[in-house]
Formats: sequence, C-alpha cells, structure tokens
Amino acid sequence: LRGAASQPDQLDKALRSMHSESKRLNKLVHDLLLLNKLDRTPHVELQKGCLDRVINDMEPQLSILAGHRELSLNISSGMKCQYNTDQMKQVILNLFQNAVQHTDPENGHIRISLTEKDNEIELSIQDNGPGISKTNLPHVFERFYRSDSSRTRQYGGSGLGLAITQSIVDVHGGTI
Repeated sequence: LRGAASQPDQLDKALRSMHSESKRLNKLVHDLLLLNKLDRTPHVELQKGCLDRVINDMEPQLSILAGHRELSLNISSGMKCQYNTDQMKQVILNLFQNAVQHTDPENGHIRISLTEKDNEIELSIQDNGPGISKTNLPHVFERFYRSDSSRTRQYGGSGLGLAITQSIVDVHGGTI
C-alpha cells in the first residue's frame, strides 16, 4: 500500500486483492475447524426427513452458482432418511461447486439426481466436465489434495472440500 495513496487505481487493486485473500484464508480456517470437529465428534444428531426438500430449498442458490451452465434435477420425492440438514447442505454444495469448477461456463451441464437404489437413497451430482483421471481418483478425498498443484493452477480451493464431504457422509453412515 506504500505509495498507493496517490494512485487510486493501485490502491483499489491492492485492497481488492487483500479482501479476496482474507476471504480465502477465512474459508480455509473454517474448513479446518469443521474437519477437526468432524474428527472429534464421530456422531451427529440426525433427524428423519425428506432429502428432496433440502435439494429443492437449495435450488435457487445452486442456479446462481451454475451461472450459464445447464442445471437439471431428477428428484424423487417423499423418500425419508435420517440426516443433519446443515451437513447435507454442505455435502451438496461441496460436490456442486466441484462440478461448477470443472465444467465449461457456457456449455456445462450439471445434473442432480435423488433416487432409491437397493433400498437406499442415492444422491448423485454429475457433470459433463473432463472427469477425474485414474491417477488422481484414489486421492481426491485426501486432505489438501488437489489434482492440479501447480502455482498457476486453473481452479481455486484448498483441497479440503471433498475431505469434508467424505467425513460428513461417513458420519451419516453413507458411502461416496
């Protein structure tokens, strides 16, 4: 910021950069605290409800995040299960944000499905992005793992989103 007071454009650029970085660090701390909490508390209070309601409540937020990408929902209603609403929203949001990051902003397609399969409820978030390479697939749920670790990586993120998602799914007795 030194010397930027006389250059409003430089000052604005520096302030925006600091604001963006502080938001990123805040999210990183939040994610680390959440993972720590999930590690310490392997049980969570679950309530019986219809998961389709959670997804339908999130649809406006998901549509905004999707931007110009096509979003389609294939949601069977009335399927009851035990879940923690806030944590299920976190799972959906983490998976959806990954789909958004890895699909074309103009031609991307993201599909959310909620169906019953083998007496279990299956939540699926699919996209038409490039997919995960066989090399990276075994590691995607590791903490801090990012498939592109270069300094100029295309996608942001700390590599904690899928680790958080897996921890939440595990606490719910599910599989991912």
